[in-house]
Amino acid sequence: MASQPKQPGKARGDQRQALIWAAAKLFRRQGYSGTGLRDILAASGAARGSLYHYFPGGKEQIGAAAVTAAGGLVTDTFTALANQADSPADFLRRYTGMLAHWLEASKFRDGCPITTTLLETTPASEPITEAGQAVFADWLTVMAALLARHNWPPARIPATATAIIAGLEGALMLARVQGSARPIHDTAWALCAMLDEPH
Repeated sequence: MASQPKQPGKARGDQRQALIWAAAKLFRRQGYSGTGLRDILAASGAARGSLYHYFPGGKEQIGAAAVTAAGGLVTDTFTALANQADSPADFLRRYTGMLAHWLEASKFRDGCPITTTLLETTPASEPITEAGQAVFADWLTVMAALLARHNWPPARIPATATAIIAGLEGALMLARVQGSARPIHDTAWALCAMLDEPH
C-alpha cells in the first residue's frame, strides 16, 4: 500500500537509511530487477563505500531491508488510522481516501511499496520472502485487532482481515494499470458494505 516516507538525512550516520529509502523508492517505481546498485547509490547520495559497509549481502540484503522499512511505514499508518477510526468501515474510508490521493499525486507511478519487489523475488529469495511474510503478518495483526475492537465475530476475523489486505492490494494494481483511482473507490465501497453488515 502506498505511503509517503520521510526524506532521510544525508549525514554520515544516516547513510544506511538513505540507501534503504532510495532502494525502496526505486524498486517501487522501476522494479527490483530494473534497479542496479549504482542507481541506489546515486539516488541515496551516500558514499560509494557505504553500500557494502552497511549491506555486505548486496542487493538482496538491501531488498529485504527496503521491504521491512517500507512495510513498517504502512504498518504505522494502519495503526494510527485504526486508533482514530470509529469502525472498520471508517478506517477503510479514511485509508482508501489517502491511497487515492497518493496514487493520483504520483501520476499512478506509485503503488504498494513492497509488492513489486516481492512479486519479482519470492520465493526465490529467502531473505526477501521472510521480510515480506513478516510485513504482511503485521498488517493482518493490525486489521485483526481493529475488527476485534469493534466486536467483529472472532471466527470471521482472520478471513475478513485477509480480504481487506487482499482487496487493497488488488485495487492498487488495477488503479495503476487503468490510470484511475476508481478501482480503489469501488473496492472501498464493496468492503465497507461487507463491514457495515450486521454481525
